[in-house]
Amino acid sequence: GHVPTLNRADRGLLGREGLLAEPIRDGAGRIRFDDTLWRITGPDLPAGARVRVTGIDGTVLRVTGV
Repeated sequence: GHVPTLNRADRGLLGREGLLAEPIRDGAGRIRFDDTLWRITGPDLPAGARVRVTGIDGTVLRVTGV
């Protein structure tokens, strides 16, 4: 049967790039994709930095600077 994945990140987000609306501080931040706000982990970066999704850990996206 179909298993709902509403609260899990879509694999389609892997490799996607976006701009940080707010900084990553102490390795944690948030980013918006398609009207959804995701929690992210990655290197500390300022707001406006471009990042790429490199991994998915449940509902948290791992990102790196581009």
